[in-house]
Amino acid sequence: MKIKMILLNIMKIKRIQLNKMKIKNQNNYRKSFSLAFILSCLDLNINENSSILTKFSFSVFLLSLIAMLCFINILGFLFVYIFIQQGEYEKKYPKFKIIINYYKNSTLIYVIIEILICFSCLLLLIIFSILHF
Repeated sequence: MKIKMILLNIMKIKRIQLNKMKIKNQNNYRKSFSLAFILSCLDLNINENSSILTKFSFSVFLLSLIAMLCFINILGFLFVYIFIQQGEYEKKYPKFKIIINYYKNSTLIYVIIEILICFSCLLLLIIFSILHF
């Protein structure tokens, strides 16, 4: 009987927490990616009848923004990776050794992907600049 009461109380708490989360998620900030959030805050709309220079400058702005966000992500990943290496957390917390090693390996993969995206954006900026002029 006591177990049943405890389970009912836990279920009530979970329902209350879910309702609170639903209320929090009803705001305008539903974007979880920084690029989508920045673009929604800027609210930039390019008309179909805009000049070519306007469209070109908007595309250059988007490529520059993507390259800047990739660079910030790379710096963040590398900072955390170096922080983990210097702290020797694998020795301090042997229980978390598997998680720390997994994070290190996955971080290196993400850094490689971010570097490729950043270089491709910068290369496209250079190519479009050369072709435009």
